[in-house]
This record gives sequence, C-alpha cells and structure tokens, in this order.
Amino acid sequence: MMILKNKLLWVILSIITLVILFYFFLPKPIDMSLEKIGNGQNAVVFVYDPGLGVSIEQASEMNKARKIIGKQASFSIAKIGSPEGDSIARRYQAQPPTILFFNGEGELIDRQLALLSAAEIVKRLSNN
Repeated sequence: MMILKNKLLWVILSIITLVILFYFFLPKPIDMSLEKIGNGQNAVVFVYDPGLGVSIEQASEMNKARKIIGKQASFSIAKIGSPEGDSIARRYQAQPPTILFFNGEGELIDRQLALLSAAEIVKRLSNN
C-alpha cells in the first residue's frame, strides 16, 4: 500500500511539474493592440480569422519571427469580429488571412496573403 501511495505521489508531482514547464515555455501571445503602428519601428499586423486553419499556422510563424527579430519590430493581430480588427481590415481593405507590413511612420509598405514562413517575415522586415 505504501508503494502505491509513493507512486501516486510521484505521478501527481510529475504532472504538476510538466504543466508548470509547459506554461513557462508557451510563446507569449501576440499583441492584439494596434497602437504600436507608427511608433517609430516597423510593424507586422496579421488580419486573423480564428475560423481559418491557415490563421493558426500563420500565428505560429509570426511567433517564430518575433523570437528572431526581438524588439526591432512590433507584431500584432487584428482579429476579425473585434472592433479594432474590423476597423483595420476596412481601412486597409484587407481580408483574412492578410499580413500587413508598416514602416516606423505607420505607412503601409507591403501586404501578403498567408502563409508566410518566419524566415520570409524576417526578410521582409529586414528589407524595409
């Protein structure tokens, strides 16, 4: 009986440890605030529709690009169905899954349909 209790304790502790590790290694969510456009650094805005499978893949690629670029550019999501997301989609005539690239002054300099790899996003940001 004592062995069974020890095994159960180890299993519970292992699960708790895995959950904690999983939490700390999850990527930071991409900002949904669009206030960073025109703040002096390049910005990437993904017009996101959670109903599209490619949106999930593109968000993952944006997280990878953000890790590579660091704070040299800001990354945001404009979620369709939210007031901010719908507003930017109308303003720039962008349908999901479109990626909008802005310069530091907030001018739209490029747009691409998803799916762009992290390397391609980094390349486009480096060219501007």
